[in-house]
Amino acid sequence: MSEASDVKHAFINWKILAIVSFAVFSAHYGVGDLIFPIFLGRMTGANWVLGALGYALINSGLVFLGYLVVVYRGKSLFSLSEMILGREFAYVYTSIAMLILSVLFILPRVASATYSMAFALFYPQVPLWVFLILYFAINYYIVYSRPKVFDKLGLYIAPALLLFILIVFIAGIIHPLSSPIEPGSPTALADGVLNAYNTMNGLAAALMGLWIMNEFRRRGIKEREEMFKNVVITGGIVAIFLAFTSTVEVYIGATSGAKFPEAAIGELTVNIVRGLLGPAGTAIFAILLALACITTSAGVLSTAGDVFEEMSKGKMKYKWTMIWGNIVGYFIGLAGLQAVINYAVPWLMLIYPAFIVMIAFHLVKKFESVKLAAQAGVITAIFFSIGDWLQA
Repeated sequence: MSEASDVKHAFINWKILAIVSFAVFSAHYGVGDLIFPIFLGRMTGANWVLGALGYALINSGLVFLGYLVVVYRGKSLFSLSEMILGREFAYVYTSIAMLILSVLFILPRVASATYSMAFALFYPQVPLWVFLILYFAINYYIVYSRPKVFDKLGLYIAPALLLFILIVFIAGIIHPLSSPIEPGSPTALADGVLNAYNTMNGLAAALMGLWIMNEFRRRGIKEREEMFKNVVITGGIVAIFLAFTSTVEVYIGATSGAKFPEAAIGELTVNIVRGLLGPAGTAIFAILLALACITTSAGVLSTAGDVFEEMSKGKMKYKWTMIWGNIVGYFIGLAGLQAVINYAVPWLMLIYPAFIVMIAFHLVKKFESVKLAAQAGVITAIFFSIGDWLQA
C-alpha cells in the first residue's frame, strides 16, 4: 500500500480513501445494523419511509457528527471529555465507554452472536468454547499489526461484506415476500429514532475518530486542514453507506416482514433472507453475519488499542491491548449472547445521553462561551441516566 511519502496533496489518493472508508464502514456495520432496521420495517409497515428517516437521522447523523466534532476540535473523545469536566472525569468516562464498546460488550456480543445465529446453524455439535477460540484467533490475526488493520479490513473483508449485503438487497427489492402492513405505525419516526439509538454507532464514531486520524497520520496527512478534509470525507462516505443500507433494510423488513409476524427480532432477518434466497439463504445469512461481526470486533478492538495508548501516554502499548482484549472477550463470550446483553445494556444507557450532550456543545465554535452550560448539561444527563442504569 502507499506509504507516507506518497502523499503530496491535501486529499489523500482516492484508493486509500476508499480503503479507509470501507474499513470504517465495516467496523460500524455490526449485528445490530443487520437486524434492527429489518425489525423496524416490519414494525412501521406502510409508514416505513418515516421509520427509515428516523433511523438514518440518529444512526448516520450521529456518526457524521461524531467524526466532525473530533476532527473539528482535533481531539479524541478523551480530550473532548476533559475539556468539559476535567481529566479525572475524562479518564472514567472514556474508559467506561471504550471498554463497553470493545472488550466488555461488543467483542463478546458479536462473537456469541456469530456462534448462535450463524455457526451453530450448521455445526451445532461444536461447543461455544471451541468456536470462540477460533473466532478470537481470527480477530487477533486481523488486529495484531496496527499498520495492517485498515488494509485487511478495507481491502479484503469489507468488499466481501458489501457483496453479500448487495445479494440480499437485490433479492429483497426484486422479489419481496409480502406487502407492508396497513395501516402503518403512527409513531414510525419515533420508532426509527429509538431503534437507531440501540446501535451506539454515534459513540463508536467519536471513539474511532482517533483511530482514523492516526491512520491518516501514518499515511502522511499531518496538517490540520488536510486532516479535517480527509476525515470529513471519510465520515460522510461512512454515513451515506450506513443510511443507504439501513433504508434498504427497513424497506425489506416492511415488504417481506409481514410474512413472519411472530418472528423475534433476530429470527426475522434469518427467515426473510431464507425466504428471499431459498435453501442458500441460510448460508448467505450466516456468512453475512460472520463478516459483519468480525469486522466490528476487529475495528473496535483496534480503536481501543489507540485510545488506551493515548490515555496512558504510551504506557499501555497497542499490542498488549490486542492480547488482553481478545482474552477478556473470549471469557466473557462464554456467558452466551443473552447474558452479555443483559449486563451491558445498563452501562450503555448510562454513558450515551452524556455523549449526545457533549457532541452538541462541541459543535459550538467558541466552546468557552458555552462551557458552563456544557458542564451542567453533561452532569444533568448523567444524573438522569443513573436512574435508568439502576432500573435496567
